[in-house]
Amino acid sequence: MPGRFMVSAPTTKGASMTVRNLTGFAGACQEAVIAVLDAIATVGEERRGHLTDAKLAIDRALHEAHNGEEWYLADHLRRGIREVEARAQHAA
Repeated sequence: MPGRFMVSAPTTKGASMTVRNLTGFAGACQEAVIAVLDAIATVGEERRGHLTDAKLAIDRALHEAHNGEEWYLADHLRRGIREVEARAQHAA
């Protein structure tokens, strides 16, 4: 597809994901997923930092969403972030 490119972004724990276009919605979703995966793999203040990054990224994704499908995906990512945050608080 013209104007699209593939980029693989590794997380700090070795997982990676590939997004065809890192601008706007897709890039924000990628940042959110990587941050929440990093939060799951860490504890304490580092986990809270990753969750904050994930929430900021998903807010950007929701702002950038252009249709119902994008909004739906971003909303589910936001709910997942909240669930990880709630479980982390419960475990503490």
